[in-house]
Amino acid sequence: MPTGPVQQFLVAFELSLLLMGAFVVFRLVTNPDQRARWLESNRLTRWPVTVLEFILFIAVMFCFGVLLQTAAQILLKDFIATSASRAGLEVLVYGAAFHGGALLGWRLFPALRRRWHFDYGAPPPPEEPAAQPAWPAPLYQAVGTLLVALPVLIVFNLGWTLLLRELGLPEEPQDLIAIFAHTKSSLVLAGMLVVACVLAPLSEELMFRAGLYRFCRQHLGRPTALLVNGVCFGALHGNWAGFLPLALLGVALSLAYEATGDIRVPVIAHALFNLNTVVIVLSGIPL
Repeated sequence: MPTGPVQQFLVAFELSLLLMGAFVVFRLVTNPDQRARWLESNRLTRWPVTVLEFILFIAVMFCFGVLLQTAAQILLKDFIATSASRAGLEVLVYGAAFHGGALLGWRLFPALRRRWHFDYGAPPPPEEPAAQPAWPAPLYQAVGTLLVALPVLIVFNLGWTLLLRELGLPEEPQDLIAIFAHTKSSLVLAGMLVVACVLAPLSEELMFRAGLYRFCRQHLGRPTALLVNGVCFGALHGNWAGFLPLALLGVALSLAYEATGDIRVPVIAHALFNLNTVVIVLSGIPL
């Protein structure tokens, strides 16, 4: 049971989020217009890339991420090994390097794609520009996405934990959660927060939603695209306990991206989800 005032406030806040989320889910289930708007619409612009170009997109983001992370490990491993906050500093430095490298790869992909086409004497087909609404709209939509996802994830997480226990599979949360809980340096914690709530959501949404989901949605249809995206997103985090909840989060973010056509919506929703998790961990409330 929470004992301090901060924990009690956070428990009340989390319960409020769950109640609001349950209400939004109820509206989606019972209101055909709302359901059609969020679950039956497709506002994604066409992404005119071939299979080989898509493979290049994923490879460039991943390889640049690994390249910068490896460079950081070579250059800074001795310094990090002597730090009192070694585990947290590893998450900060190596995470920033990987996600920063992935974002660099995302920025370089269009130039590489153009060069690839020009080598064959033809310009690449242009992408359809997406209409970008004013900022309050994607923010509201991201908050709504988070509210819908939270109660659904909690219900499925309870069942998933029981199933893992029955099967004898590990049910411990990601090591990252424990590292956040045990890191004492405020500076390192602030840096980890930037990685978890800014760099990771941005790079992962560009790769999984703007890349993987959009490509699969065009070529394989919605059900297969949601399945592939969710499974890959859940597996990426390398943890049995988090696999199903994170796979379902990936599905929710994909649906929000498709319904709005705006990559900012899943990026912000992902960032808010990570921030909410980190705040709970730092408060000492058991997950």
